[in-house]
Amino acid sequence: MKDTIQLTSLEPSKNLSPFIESFWMIENPSDEDEELSTFPDGGIDLYFFHSAEYPLHISLVGLETSAKVGTMPSHSILLGARLKILAAEYLLDMPVADILNDRITLDNGFAGINPDDLQCFNTFCEKLSLYFSSQLTAPIDPRKKIMSELIYRSKGAVTVTKIAKSANWSSRQINRYFNKWLGLALKSYCDILRFRNSFDSLKMGELFPKEGFNDQSHYIKLIKKYSHLTPKQLAQDENDRFVQLYSQD
Repeated sequence: MKDTIQLTSLEPSKNLSPFIESFWMIENPSDEDEELSTFPDGGIDLYFFHSAEYPLHISLVGLETSAKVGTMPSHSILLGARLKILAAEYLLDMPVADILNDRITLDNGFAGINPDDLQCFNTFCEKLSLYFSSQLTAPIDPRKKIMSELIYRSKGAVTVTKIAKSANWSSRQINRYFNKWLGLALKSYCDILRFRNSFDSLKMGELFPKEGFNDQSHYIKLIKKYSHLTPKQLAQDENDRFVQLYSQD
Protein backbone atom coordinates (compact mmCIF):
# COMPACT_ATOMS: atom_id res chain seq x y z
CA MET A 1 0.00 0.00 0.00
CA LYS A 2 1.26 3.47 -0.77
CA ASP A 3 2.81 5.10 2.29
CA THR A 4 0.70 8.20 1.75
CA ILE A 5 -2.62 6.34 1.88
CA GLN A 6 -3.83 5.28 5.33
CA LEU A 7 -6.49 2.60 5.71
CA THR A 8 -8.45 1.76 8.87
CA SER A 9 -11.36 -0.65 9.40
CA LEU A 10 -13.62 -1.80 12.21
CA GLU A 11 -16.09 -4.66 12.51
CA PRO A 12 -19.72 -3.88 13.39
CA SER A 13 -21.49 -4.87 16.59
CA LYS A 14 -23.09 -8.31 16.74
CA ASN A 15 -26.63 -7.04 16.10
CA LEU A 16 -25.48 -5.30 12.91
CA SER A 17 -23.17 -8.04 11.62
CA PRO A 18 -25.87 -9.66 9.42
CA PHE A 19 -26.14 -6.36 7.54
CA ILE A 20 -22.75 -4.64 7.75
CA GLU A 21 -19.39 -6.17 6.87
CA SER A 22 -17.22 -3.33 8.15
CA PHE A 23 -16.79 0.34 8.78
CA TRP A 24 -13.71 1.78 7.09
CA MET A 25 -11.70 4.95 6.57
CA ILE A 26 -9.21 5.93 3.85
CA GLU A 27 -7.07 9.03 4.26
CA ASN A 28 -4.71 10.82 1.91
CA PRO A 29 -2.82 13.33 4.11
CA SER A 30 -0.24 14.09 1.41
CA ASP A 31 -0.01 17.07 -0.94
CA GLU A 32 -0.52 14.86 -3.99
CA ASP A 33 -3.62 13.20 -5.43
CA GLU A 34 -3.34 9.39 -5.49
CA GLU A 35 -4.74 6.99 -8.08
CA LEU A 36 -6.55 3.99 -6.65
CA SER A 37 -8.10 1.03 -8.45
CA THR A 38 -11.13 -0.77 -7.04
CA PHE A 39 -12.68 -4.09 -7.97
CA PRO A 40 -16.09 -5.68 -7.48
CA ASP A 41 -16.21 -6.98 -3.90
CA GLY A 42 -19.87 -7.75 -3.19
CA GLY A 43 -20.36 -4.70 -0.99
CA ILE A 44 -22.88 -1.89 -1.10
CA ASP A 45 -20.91 1.14 0.06
CA LEU A 46 -22.12 4.16 1.95
CA TYR A 47 -19.56 6.97 1.45
CA PHE A 48 -18.91 10.05 3.58
CA PHE A 49 -16.29 12.22 1.86
CA HIS A 50 -14.48 15.25 3.29
CA SER A 51 -11.98 17.62 1.68
CA ALA A 52 -11.23 21.34 1.63
CA GLU A 53 -13.61 21.70 -1.33
CA TYR A 54 -16.31 19.38 0.03
CA PRO A 55 -16.76 19.53 3.84
CA LEU A 56 -19.28 16.67 3.54
CA HIS A 57 -20.51 14.69 0.55
CA ILE A 58 -22.59 11.56 1.14
CA SER A 59 -23.29 8.94 -1.50
CA LEU A 60 -24.60 5.40 -1.79
CA VAL A 61 -22.78 3.09 -4.22
CA GLY A 62 -24.52 0.02 -5.55
CA LEU A 63 -22.92 -3.33 -6.29
CA GLU A 64 -20.19 -3.16 -8.91
CA THR A 65 -19.42 -5.72 -11.60
CA SER A 66 -16.32 -4.18 -13.18
CA ALA A 67 -13.02 -2.63 -12.13
CA LYS A 68 -12.79 1.13 -11.75
CA VAL A 69 -9.99 3.67 -11.44
CA GLY A 70 -10.46 6.68 -9.21
CA THR A 71 -8.51 9.45 -7.51
CA MET A 72 -8.10 10.10 -3.82
CA PRO A 73 -7.58 13.88 -3.64
CA SER A 74 -4.82 15.33 -1.50
CA HIS A 75 -5.71 16.11 2.12
CA SER A 76 -9.00 14.23 1.87
CA ILE A 77 -10.73 11.58 3.94
CA LEU A 78 -13.32 8.98 2.97
CA LEU A 79 -15.27 7.11 5.63
CA GLY A 80 -17.90 4.51 4.97
CA ALA A 81 -19.79 1.35 5.72
CA ARG A 82 -19.60 -1.72 3.51
CA LEU A 83 -23.10 -3.16 3.59
CA LYS A 84 -24.15 -6.77 3.00
CA ILE A 85 -27.01 -7.95 0.80
CA LEU A 86 -29.75 -7.79 3.46
CA ALA A 87 -28.93 -4.16 4.28
CA ALA A 88 -30.86 -2.90 1.26
CA GLU A 89 -34.11 -4.20 2.68
CA TYR A 90 -33.55 -4.01 6.43
CA LEU A 91 -31.28 -0.96 6.93
CA LEU A 92 -31.88 1.24 3.90
CA ASP A 93 -35.44 0.15 3.13
CA MET A 94 -34.74 0.75 -0.54
CA PRO A 95 -33.59 -1.41 -3.46
CA VAL A 96 -30.14 -0.69 -4.88
CA ALA A 97 -30.89 -2.47 -8.15
CA ASP A 98 -31.17 0.83 -10.03
CA ILE A 99 -27.66 1.87 -8.97
CA LEU A 100 -25.85 -1.27 -10.08
CA ASN A 101 -22.44 0.08 -11.21
CA ASP A 102 -23.65 3.52 -10.22
CA ARG A 103 -24.24 5.79 -7.23
CA ILE A 104 -26.64 8.35 -5.86
CA THR A 105 -26.01 11.41 -3.71
CA LEU A 106 -27.73 11.41 -0.33
CA ASP A 107 -28.84 14.50 1.53
CA ASN A 108 -26.41 16.00 4.02
CA GLY A 109 -27.63 15.07 7.45
CA PHE A 110 -28.18 11.42 6.54
CA ALA A 111 -27.94 9.34 9.73
CA GLY A 112 -27.26 12.56 11.62
CA ILE A 113 -23.64 12.56 10.47
CA ASN A 114 -22.02 16.00 10.28
CA PRO A 115 -18.53 17.13 9.17
CA ASP A 116 -17.20 17.10 12.75
CA ASP A 117 -18.05 13.38 13.04
CA LEU A 118 -15.59 12.63 10.24
CA GLN A 119 -12.67 13.85 12.34
CA CYS A 120 -12.85 10.80 14.66
CA PHE A 121 -13.29 7.33 13.17
CA ASN A 122 -14.64 5.81 16.40
CA THR A 123 -17.20 8.59 16.82
CA PHE A 124 -18.30 8.11 13.21
CA CYS A 125 -18.71 4.34 13.69
CA GLU A 126 -20.64 4.74 16.94
CA LYS A 127 -23.02 7.33 15.50
CA LEU A 128 -23.69 5.36 12.31
CA SER A 129 -24.17 2.16 14.34
CA LEU A 130 -26.78 3.84 16.55
CA TYR A 131 -28.62 5.09 13.48
CA PHE A 132 -28.68 1.71 11.76
CA SER A 133 -29.67 -0.08 14.97
CA SER A 134 -32.69 2.21 15.13
CA GLN A 135 -33.68 1.08 11.63
CA LEU A 136 -34.00 -2.58 12.66
CA THR A 137 -37.71 -2.54 13.32
CA ALA A 138 -38.64 -5.85 11.67
CA PRO A 139 -37.29 -9.37 12.33
CA ILE A 140 -35.27 -11.01 9.54
CA ASP A 141 -37.17 -13.44 7.37
CA PRO A 142 -35.65 -16.86 8.36
CA ARG A 143 -35.25 -17.84 4.70
CA LYS A 144 -33.26 -14.69 3.94
CA LYS A 145 -31.13 -15.15 7.05
CA ILE A 146 -30.18 -18.70 6.05
CA MET A 147 -29.50 -17.57 2.47
CA SER A 148 -27.23 -14.74 3.59
CA GLU A 149 -25.35 -16.84 6.14
CA LEU A 150 -24.64 -19.58 3.58
CA ILE A 151 -23.41 -17.10 0.98
CA TYR A 152 -20.95 -15.36 3.31
CA ARG A 153 -19.84 -18.45 5.21
CA SER A 154 -18.95 -20.20 1.93
CA LYS A 155 -17.39 -16.99 0.52
CA GLY A 156 -19.60 -17.44 -2.53
CA ALA A 157 -18.67 -21.07 -3.14
CA VAL A 158 -22.23 -22.36 -2.86
CA THR A 159 -24.84 -23.29 -5.44
CA VAL A 160 -28.27 -21.75 -5.83
CA THR A 161 -29.72 -25.25 -5.43
CA LYS A 162 -28.06 -25.77 -2.06
CA ILE A 163 -29.22 -22.39 -0.79
CA ALA A 164 -32.77 -23.05 -1.99
CA LYS A 165 -32.87 -26.42 -0.25
CA SER A 166 -31.35 -25.14 3.00
CA ALA A 167 -33.56 -22.06 3.18
CA ASN A 168 -36.71 -23.82 1.96
CA TRP A 169 -37.02 -21.09 -0.64
CA SER A 170 -37.22 -21.73 -4.38
CA SER A 171 -34.35 -20.79 -6.68
CA ARG A 172 -36.76 -18.67 -8.70
CA GLN A 173 -37.85 -16.70 -5.62
CA ILE A 174 -34.24 -16.21 -4.51
CA ASN A 175 -33.19 -14.83 -7.88
CA ARG A 176 -36.28 -12.63 -7.95
CA TYR A 177 -35.21 -11.22 -4.57
CA PHE A 178 -31.65 -10.56 -5.78
CA ASN A 179 -32.78 -8.90 -9.00
CA LYS A 180 -35.35 -6.74 -7.20
CA TRP A 181 -33.15 -5.56 -4.33
CA LEU A 182 -29.61 -5.78 -5.74
CA GLY A 183 -29.89 -5.75 -9.52
CA LEU A 184 -28.19 -9.04 -10.42
CA ALA A 185 -28.67 -12.79 -10.11
CA LEU A 186 -27.47 -14.79 -7.11
CA LYS A 187 -24.86 -16.72 -9.14
CA SER A 188 -23.32 -13.48 -10.37
CA TYR A 189 -23.13 -12.21 -6.82
CA CYS A 190 -21.46 -15.42 -5.62
CA ASP A 191 -18.92 -15.18 -8.46
CA ILE A 192 -18.01 -11.68 -7.28
CA LEU A 193 -17.53 -12.94 -3.72
CA ARG A 194 -15.28 -15.77 -4.90
CA PHE A 195 -13.24 -13.26 -6.91
CA ARG A 196 -12.93 -10.95 -3.91
CA ASN A 197 -11.98 -13.74 -1.52
CA SER A 198 -9.12 -14.87 -3.76
CA PHE A 199 -7.26 -11.68 -2.76
CA ASP A 200 -5.76 -13.36 0.31
CA SER A 201 -4.03 -15.92 -1.91
CA LEU A 202 -2.83 -13.24 -4.30
CA LYS A 203 -1.33 -11.21 -1.45
CA MET A 204 0.76 -14.25 -0.54
CA GLY A 205 1.87 -14.73 -4.13
CA GLU A 206 -0.31 -17.80 -4.70
CA LEU A 207 -1.71 -17.67 -8.21
CA PHE A 208 -4.41 -20.28 -7.58
CA PRO A 209 -6.45 -20.38 -4.33
CA LYS A 210 -6.83 -23.62 -2.41
CA GLU A 211 -10.58 -23.23 -2.08
CA GLY A 212 -13.52 -21.96 -4.13
CA PHE A 213 -12.47 -23.06 -7.63
CA ASN A 214 -12.47 -26.44 -9.32
CA ASP A 215 -9.79 -25.67 -11.87
CA GLN A 216 -7.23 -22.98 -12.62
CA SER A 217 -8.61 -22.04 -16.04
CA HIS A 218 -11.97 -21.17 -14.51
CA TYR A 219 -10.21 -19.13 -11.83
CA ILE A 220 -8.12 -17.18 -14.37
CA LYS A 221 -11.24 -16.48 -16.43
CA LEU A 222 -13.06 -15.09 -13.38
CA ILE A 223 -10.08 -12.93 -12.35
CA LYS A 224 -9.85 -11.46 -15.85
CA LYS A 225 -13.59 -10.82 -15.96
CA TYR A 226 -13.64 -8.67 -12.84
CA SER A 227 -10.17 -7.10 -12.89
CA HIS A 228 -9.16 -7.15 -16.59
CA LEU A 229 -5.83 -8.56 -15.37
CA THR A 230 -4.27 -11.99 -14.98
CA PRO A 231 -3.72 -13.35 -11.45
CA LYS A 232 0.03 -12.73 -11.87
CA GLN A 233 -0.49 -9.09 -12.86
CA LEU A 234 -2.88 -8.56 -9.98
CA ALA A 235 -0.54 -10.16 -7.45
CA GLN A 236 2.43 -8.05 -8.56
CA ASP A 237 0.52 -4.77 -8.07
CA GLU A 238 3.61 -2.86 -9.16
CA ASN A 239 2.14 0.56 -8.39
CA ASP A 240 0.49 -0.39 -5.07
CA ARG A 241 -2.77 0.99 -6.40
CA PHE A 242 -5.15 -1.92 -5.75
CA VAL A 243 -6.55 -0.76 -2.43
CA GLN A 244 -8.74 -3.83 -1.82
CA LEU A 245 -5.76 -6.17 -1.82
CA TYR A 246 -4.75 -4.46 1.41
CA SER A 247 -8.18 -4.14 3.00
CA GLN A 248 -8.89 -7.81 3.71
CA ASP A 249 -8.77 -9.21 7.22
